[in-house]
Amino acid sequence: MKSTHAYLEKWHQGLKSQDQNFLDEILDDECIFTSPIVFKPIEGKEMSKLYLMGAGQTFNMDRFKYVRELVDGLDCVLEFETFIGDISINGVDIIRWNENGKIIDFKVMIRPLQAIHALQEKMSESLDALQKRT
Repeated sequence: MKSTHAYLEKWHQGLKSQDQNFLDEILDDECIFTSPIVFKPIEGKEMSKLYLMGAGQTFNMDRFKYVRELVDGLDCVLEFETFIGDISINGVDIIRWNENGKIIDFKVMIRPLQAIHALQEKMSESLDALQKRT
């Protein structure tokens, strides 16, 4: 469990840096990303990275903060609060790491329903813009 805390610290440092390239180092090639707005899980590092980058552009990252963390073995649950516009969002990131410190599973769940609708709209815009850049 001690190593999981080190992996988690790497996640926090990457978020603080606002350098999205840290995702290349922290995501496993076979990472599975589960979004609250997409029906089925997204497979692979590149698509997981795309959705995480989209979330970073969708959420108000200046107001994003983790308010609770639970660690059990290689699993973490990180409760967060943020905003999209004036809509308050409460959610969790559920992260599973492998023994090499790479994220193999990343699931996001958010509430309330109004936040999900706002996320879906803004995330679509962000993903379109990101895909046009690549």
